[in-house]
Amino acid sequence: TTPPVFTSFPSGTVNVAAREARDPANIYQVTINVANASATSAGTSSFAIAPFNLSTSAPAALAITGATVTVFVAFAPCETANTAPTLVLPSDYSVEATSSAGAVVDYSALVTATDLEDGDITGDVVCTPASSTAFPLGPTTVNCSITDSGGIETTGSFVITVVDTTPPVFTSFPSGTVNLIAADINGAVLDIDALDITVADVGGVSEPSTFQCNYVAGTVLSIGSTTTVDCTATDNAGNESAPSSFDVFVGLNVSGTGFLPPLRMEAPFSAHKRGSTIPHKFLPPTYADGTPATDLAGDLRLVVKQLTSDPATEEIQANDYSAGSTAWRYDGDAGQYIFNLKTGTSAPWNEGVWRTTVSYKGIVLAETQFNLRR
Repeated sequence: TTPPVFTSFPSGTVNVAAREARDPANIYQVTINVANASATSAGTSSFAIAPFNLSTSAPAALAITGATVTVFVAFAPCETANTAPTLVLPSDYSVEATSSAGAVVDYSALVTATDLEDGDITGDVVCTPASSTAFPLGPTTVNCSITDSGGIETTGSFVITVVDTTPPVFTSFPSGTVNLIAADINGAVLDIDALDITVADVGGVSEPSTFQCNYVAGTVLSIGSTTTVDCTATDNAGNESAPSSFDVFVGLNVSGTGFLPPLRMEAPFSAHKRGSTIPHKFLPPTYADGTPATDLAGDLRLVVKQLTSDPATEEIQANDYSAGSTAWRYDGDAGQYIFNLKTGTSAPWNEGVWRTTVSYKGIVLAETQFNLRR
């Protein structure tokens, strides 16, 4: 709102010497300078010359009607105030570590600088530590500065924190089901250390890593049971993995079992009359140390079923059948289990092919077929 001012202007009267007859016209140059009084770098200044009005003194006969006046206008350049450059930096942020040394961080695209006089001067920004260098685990302050061509400097800083939030992984873990052979009739104890489970932190950022499972050492798992064991891995920074699981099944060594005569394990299968007693004999399975499992009789189960085209044919739980069958017993002299299956002469003991299966706690010890005839 400040009006311009004259910085150069004639003072008083401009005296023009008299011209002799036939002499060329005298030209008198008057220079007027004007400037913006506010000294800002933008805008224009101007002035107007009032309608030409000259008066003369003697000789009064001087003709002025044909006089020519040339006006020279000069604008003095205003001094421009240099503004500070603008430095744009990112907010504090975090990056994931890639090794125990931290991570290489490239933040160059996040730093820019502009200046009113110089334009884009991003390429002149200086930051320490420099972009694309290794940053250690934890927070690091990045200090940046930019200086424009007029010598004005702008500074700023931001913090980059290298963190480890990645959990370790299992590098070796049981696949499928872990099968244990019972040590005795009570079952088996799982040895976690024998499973060769190993873990490692991704990139080796926060070693050492450990693991823990929800199985209590020394716990006895019963024969025929399936137990799910969950394990998690933890690194030195406290990051914990999602649980990984495996099943543990406790069985018996049944490689030496199988029905003995009069039953046959392969075709042609044995044939028996309806109403007869069919001896079921088989060698005992063994425990983990090779000892024969001779103490299973109380929980042995024999199931027979006629094999027909009708899948709804019922199974006969022979142990609970009231036709006079005996109980399972172990014959120490013969070294075998014995069960005398009493068949009947009426339904459901129909003529045809029958499947017979003996099991312990759901573990099949022997299975074969026989024929019932009239």
